[in-house]
Amino acid sequence: MNRKDYYSIGEVASTCNISIRTLRYYDEIDLVVPEIRKEDSKYRYYSKDQMLNIIIIRKLRCLGIGLKEIKDIVSDNNLDTMETSVEERMNCIKKEISELERSYKEGEVLLERLKDGGSILKQHESLSENDIDIDEIKIEQVPKINIYYSRKVMKAYHNEEVSLERWVSINDEVRKNGLHVCGPIIVTYHTELLDQFLSKTCDIEFGIQVEEEDSDKVRDFGGFYAATIFHVGPYSDIIKTYVKALQWINQNEYKVSGPVSEEFIISPVDVKEEKEHVTKILIPIEKVK
Repeated sequence: MNRKDYYSIGEVASTCNISIRTLRYYDEIDLVVPEIRKEDSKYRYYSKDQMLNIIIIRKLRCLGIGLKEIKDIVSDNNLDTMETSVEERMNCIKKEISELERSYKEGEVLLERLKDGGSILKQHESLSENDIDIDEIKIEQVPKINIYYSRKVMKAYHNEEVSLERWVSINDEVRKNGLHVCGPIIVTYHTELLDQFLSKTCDIEFGIQVEEEDSDKVRDFGGFYAATIFHVGPYSDIIKTYVKALQWINQNEYKVSGPVSEEFIISPVDVKEEKEHVTKILIPIEKVK
């Protein structure tokens, strides 16, 4: 053996910047088997060509290509195979980046909701301690947004708890259709006022704010004036907040002018603790003439 033509496992590890443990593993799976192995000393020696293969393997591993595929690439050892494999991996990376960007955006939206909800909860606690009326009702112009929606007539509906099945379904549908969530879930009751609490047949729309607008399942939401109030605590008690809001509307010479909606700031699918749930009620109104 000409010593200059072969390299010990330590020399290969140092030159190729790869661990001895990894080289031994490559030997075990027959990816890079030392060209010379001394049975008496168990020393492994690699040729220069094998070192080149190891450098190629490192490059492909940096792209996230699996060892099984790398084995085929190194075995074929030609430009076409390398180009095809790298191109396929780049396409996969592009999809992964897109998914990560989607996940990051959804994380931003969730974090913003949690922070908004946290601020409302702190204000709620502060006002409660000072015996100030915490059920502050505001008149707001609800901005126009795009929502992906699913509308369904539900029999004997009783609005004591959120419909988890519908929540999971609409989130899955949004992802399946390649849309990007940018806001909360909004439930709208296209029915007689307060019928959702009376175990009656209800026409209910589940919506979630999305960036896109060019879809047959996406519509405008908003663009109207509404009396708004935050309900803090168990969803089963939300009817009490509705009653307060409707009393205020009547006392201030307004009337309900459209379907009532609920915007879930902090929901049961965000936090289990009921006392930390925050729901914004939006009641479209207009002045009584």
